[in-house]
Amino acid sequence: MLSLQTLARATLLCLALVAPSARALDFSIAITPDDALYPVFDLSQGRPAARAETTIVGAGTGLVQIERVAARDGERVALAIRSPWLAQAASLDATLPRAGERYRLRPALEWNTAALARLAAPQAIALDVEFAVDGTTERRSQPARLHPLGEALYYVRAGNAEVDLGWIFAAYADPSSRIVDAILDAARERHPDLAFDARGRSRADTLALAFAIWEVLERHGLRYADEDPGVARGPTAWSQRVRLHEDVWRERRANCLDGSLLIAAALERIGVGSALILVPGHALLAFHGESGDDAPLFVETTLLGKRSLPPRPRASFADRLAGFDPRAMDSFDAALAAGRARYARESAGFRRRNPDYQWIDLPTARAYGIIPLAAGAAASAGAAPGAARRTSR
Repeated sequence: MLSLQTLARATLLCLALVAPSARALDFSIAITPDDALYPVFDLSQGRPAARAETTIVGAGTGLVQIERVAARDGERVALAIRSPWLAQAASLDATLPRAGERYRLRPALEWNTAALARLAAPQAIALDVEFAVDGTTERRSQPARLHPLGEALYYVRAGNAEVDLGWIFAAYADPSSRIVDAILDAARERHPDLAFDARGRSRADTLALAFAIWEVLERHGLRYADEDPGVARGPTAWSQRVRLHEDVWRERRANCLDGSLLIAAALERIGVGSALILVPGHALLAFHGESGDDAPLFVETTLLGKRSLPPRPRASFADRLAGFDPRAMDSFDAALAAGRARYARESAGFRRRNPDYQWIDLPTARAYGIIPLAAGAAASAGAAPGAARRTSR
């Protein structure tokens, strides 16, 4: 299973891979990783807990960091970072207690999520950095590459140092999305006999609920998009495009990862634990019963909308349903069989340290503080999560 790290630890490791942008002056600027800004890192996290390390100052995650060696005890510093991509200036005022100590200033970045939603490809930008020491102010323009919300950086390597950021995919599964609302409303309407909100479900009960979600996607016309979502494939960075749920629903198309994330979000909403399984060039969904003791079930989402499938025996959970769409049942049953077979072929890869093999357990990711993007956007905008959901694309 993927070993998750908090953003604070992962960012600290990334900082070790990146040389700050230094000048013959009294402070330096570091943007991680490698002068690239991925807002999803901020928006997938709550604010960091209070730090024991007194040389790190500020409530930010460290994507943008100012370093300063204090020239005297009690040195006063003030920092402001401005950009059209920020909803407001990222500001920080602090006193640096000890002369000769190196301090890292990490302001909280309040992202302009409306502008980010329109960003479709990486863009060169410049941050306006204003830094003052005991009343003396200097301004610098710091270049950076801003990446879209829909690009997930999941692995960084430099020399012998490696940072596994695969947990970031959990941020794209949003159980509070209005699209998940629509899916579950439709599933409840078609299957009023199913206990969507019950606990203590059997394996067959869980399978029936997962099918009900799949059936809604089939009837909506969602189809597999045979495309390559990879953006960066090493040797120092790996990233992938991810469609947000609203885009999947509107376009009626999803690649293997998009479909897995949407189903995972709906399962999470009704209390079913799931995981994203990444293998070279592909993604699967895994889920299990409420106890977690049963062997996981694997779903090959590329079979969404698949027709002309060979006949299969009646599914064991079908007796939980008063009625169902037979074509959706055929594709769901085939997806379970194909998912099981694909995982069996790929399982040996998870024993190697390879960024192309990831097991991202959503309940574990949430326990580590990885939140859905919409919740992070609401926090960044100072709104309630429900408000963000009502204005999401």
